[in-house]
Amino acid sequence: MNITVELIKDEAKKKEWNKSVNHPLQTWEWGEIKEKSGNEVLKLAEVNEKGEIEKGYLFTVHSLPFGRLVINYARGFYPSPAILKHIVEKFQRKKLVFIKLEPDCFIEEAGKFQIPLLLKKWRKDNLLFSLSTFTLFAPHTFFIDLDNSEAELLALCKSKTRYNIRLAQKKGVSVSELTTEKAAFETFYSLYEQTVSRQNYLGHDKAYHRRVWETFSKAKMAQIYVASFEKTPLSAYEIISFKNRAYYLYGGSSVEYKEVMASNLLMWEVIKAAQKKGLAEFDMWGALTKYYNHRDAWAG
Repeated sequence: MNITVELIKDEAKKKEWNKSVNHPLQTWEWGEIKEKSGNEVLKLAEVNEKGEIEKGYLFTVHSLPFGRLVINYARGFYPSPAILKHIVEKFQRKKLVFIKLEPDCFIEEAGKFQIPLLLKKWRKDNLLFSLSTFTLFAPHTFFIDLDNSEAELLALCKSKTRYNIRLAQKKGVSVSELTTEKAAFETFYSLYEQTVSRQNYLGHDKAYHRRVWETFSKAKMAQIYVASFEKTPLSAYEIISFKNRAYYLYGGSSVEYKEVMASNLLMWEVIKAAQKKGLAEFDMWGALTKYYNHRDAWAG
């Protein structure tokens, strides 16, 4: 079958586009979020002879000093040579520095190495690749198999985690989905902001988070869950659901009542909620390998 590369702009293609991608950061909605944040968005598709989108690839264009550009690609299918060459040809006269790729794939799958880890640079399909020393997103994650029963999932937890879940239940911590309530976003962002300040890391501002929440919730892809104790919100998670997977996107917590272990119960209830929706997996979004260097940028 003859496949061509096309730039997709028509909003009438939105539903078809979302069927062709495999991650929330590749959806039409994520493109809208990035455009509202000031980025140019490229929705490139491999289109068959019938004009149907086979696979979609969403890239964002970012400006650098002196008119230079970088293009980012995050969490989708590993881009085909045709897609990458299309971008190079389109932007080579516009001071394109590099295309940064962070696809949603295993480094090794069924014996097939997609990324040659022993090389810092390599050439493939007349394109030069370099292994980056900086990642936009955590390069590793954990997937929870939701086909397991609740008992099996609990058995996979550490004994301390099971203890903390039971303790939170005994103390009277409650978990609620606030998705449809007007106060949901404000409750979530307040706890997120406290966490950013307390842990001293660079978080997105309120306007950005509001764009993410309003865009994804309008598409019925986002939910906010909050754990409370004595009517005080202590922990909140924003969860994204797309196709057969739930994603732990953002979270925040308070230092109040730390002894009631609200966050442990919140995560447990969120996992169960994803399971009840019939989803197959829960992506913890960012993690470290089992044996990691404590000086790793992602440590903590």
